[in-house]
Order: sequence, then C-alpha cells, then structure tokens
Amino acid sequence: MVEKAFGIMDVNQNGVINYDDLKDVYDVSCNKDFIEGRKSKEQILDEFIDTFEGSQGKKDGTVTHDEWVDYYTDLSMSLPSDDYFCQMMESVWGICEQEETDDYKSTINEYTRVT
Repeated sequence: MVEKAFGIMDVNQNGVINYDDLKDVYDVSCNKDFIEGRKSKEQILDEFIDTFEGSQGKKDGTVTHDEWVDYYTDLSMSLPSDDYFCQMMESVWGICEQEETDDYKSTINEYTRVT
C-alpha cells in the first residue's frame, strides 16, 4: 500500500517526490488554511513535504522513497492493526489493497501501453 501511494505521488517516476510532482496531484482546495486564505497552495505543499522529510532529519524539498517508507513505518506502529492501516491508506490515497489481481495487472499494463 505504501509503494502504491508513493507511485501515485512520484509523478515524474524519478524516485523522489518534489513540488513539481505534487502541484498537479495534491488537491489543497479543501484545506481549511487554504480556504480561509491563511496559506497558499505552495505553503501547504511545502508543509506536506516537510512532514515526510522530518523522519530523516534533512530538509531538501524532496521526499525520497526511504523517507516515505520511514514515515509510514512510524505511523503504522501507532495504529491498532494492519487492517486499520490498510483502511487508512485506502481512504487517504484512494487505492485498494486487493488490486494485485491478474485482472488489475492486465488493466494497468494495457493502460500503460496506450498512454
């Protein structure tokens, strides 16, 4: 689930998530600070990146795969069960744990050939 979510956010498929990846896939329109004009889209996206960078201690404006995994490893330890973690990931990222069926794989393979 963590890998799937990283794949969604790593739009450029270069192994890191940065502002350019986020600007088109991370919707800030429902963020209370954005709605009330306290923060810009850029500020919210920067804070999102900072959340993940904190686990490694370096701030370079990118989230590496290791930082992403570390964040979710730490988060998963605070949750009551693996099932709860999966439900949370499905809800937050719109992904399904059971998407690894052959039908799903063939659909994804067909999609990537067309685009």
